[in-house]
Amino acid sequence: MATVRLNIDGKRIKVREGASILEAGEANGIGIPTLCHIKGQLPTGACRICVVEVVGSKGLVGACHTPVAEGMIVRTQSPKVVEARKIIIELMLTAHAGVCVNDPDAENCLLHNLASDYEVGAPRFNVRAPRYYPAEETNRYVLRDLSKCILCRKCVKACADMAGENILSIGYRGFTSKVITGFDESLNSEVCRDCGICVEHCPTGALSASVEAKQQDREYRPVSKEAPSVLDGRAELLPLLKQEVNKKGFISKEAMFRVAEQTGLPLNEVYGVSTFYSCLPVSKTGRNVIRICKCLPCELRGARAIVDRIQEELEIGPGGVTVDGKFSLELVGCIGACDQAPAMMINGQLYGNLTPDKVAEILKSY
Repeated sequence: MATVRLNIDGKRIKVREGASILEAGEANGIGIPTLCHIKGQLPTGACRICVVEVVGSKGLVGACHTPVAEGMIVRTQSPKVVEARKIIIELMLTAHAGVCVNDPDAENCLLHNLASDYEVGAPRFNVRAPRYYPAEETNRYVLRDLSKCILCRKCVKACADMAGENILSIGYRGFTSKVITGFDESLNSEVCRDCGICVEHCPTGALSASVEAKQQDREYRPVSKEAPSVLDGRAELLPLLKQEVNKKGFISKEAMFRVAEQTGLPLNEVYGVSTFYSCLPVSKTGRNVIRICKCLPCELRGARAIVDRIQEELEIGPGGVTVDGKFSLELVGCIGACDQAPAMMINGQLYGNLTPDKVAEILKSY
C-alpha cells in the first residue's frame, strides 16, 4: 500500500495514500474535533468544526474530507484555527434553542463540551429567536427534541447508510431547515422502531433513548442491512418534480407519492427536495406566480418598493393568492439577475431593472 509522509503539529507521520487529514490525525493520536463525522462513512463536511490550517493553502480546510499529500504541513491548533472554531461554535449556539444550563444531560452534548473547551460564552450575534420545536414523545423507543438539533446530518446518514432505512431527510431551506420524516411528521413508532442508530450518533441530545428503551438495556449497534442504491432515482427526481409543477402548478402529496414510487426514493427525501427549491411549490398557487428576489442586491436597489406596489395592486402579501386565483406572490432567494436588480419573475419570465410604475404595467399585461 502506498504511503504519504506529512507533518501535523510538528509531528512527522506516515499514513496510507488517500487518507483524510482527520484519519491521519486519529491514527497518530492527534485529536481533531468534529460533530458531523461518522467513522468509516463518507464525510459530509457539514459542521466545519474540524477545520485545520494547511501551509500554502489560501484558507482553512475541512480535515474530514481533505486528503493528505506528500510533504503537507498541517496545523490543528493555530490561532487562526482556534478562532475559526470558536466562531463556528458561537454561530451554532446562536441557533441552538436547547437550554444547556438546565439540562441534566448537558455533559453528554458534544456542542456544550466544545463550547466549554474553547471557552465560548453566550452568543454575541443579534438574531431572531432560535428555532424552537416542542419535544416529541410519540415514539416508544426514541425521544426527539429538534430545538437541540444542529443539523449535523449524522442521524440522516446513520439511518440511511448504516441502518439502510432512509427514514430521515433534511427539509426546507435556510433558517427553517430541519430534519424531517415523511411529510414533516412526528417520529412515531410506526416509522422508526428500536435500532437506536440515530440515538447513538446524535451529538447534542436532540435524539435520546426513551425510558422503555433504556430499561431493555439493549446495546445499540448497526443493523446488518445493505443500504439501497438511490443514485439513479436522485438523477430523475428534479425533472419529475418539475413535470408535476408544469402540469398542476404545484406538487401535491399524491404527486410526491407517485414520484417516490417512480424513483425508488423515500417519501421524506422527495418532500425535503420539494420544500428546498422555491420553484417547486408544495401548495396551490395562482395561475401567474410572481417571484420577487429578496437577496441583498435587489434589496439595496429598491425591492421593498416593488413588493409594496404589487401588494397595493393585487391586495395580497407574500405567500398570498388573489381571490380570483390569477396571481400569487412569493419572496425567494437569488433568481440569478443581480445585474438587473431589483428583479422578479412571472411564470419563469424575468423582468429586471424594475420601478413601481413599471411593475404596474407588467401586471396589467397579465
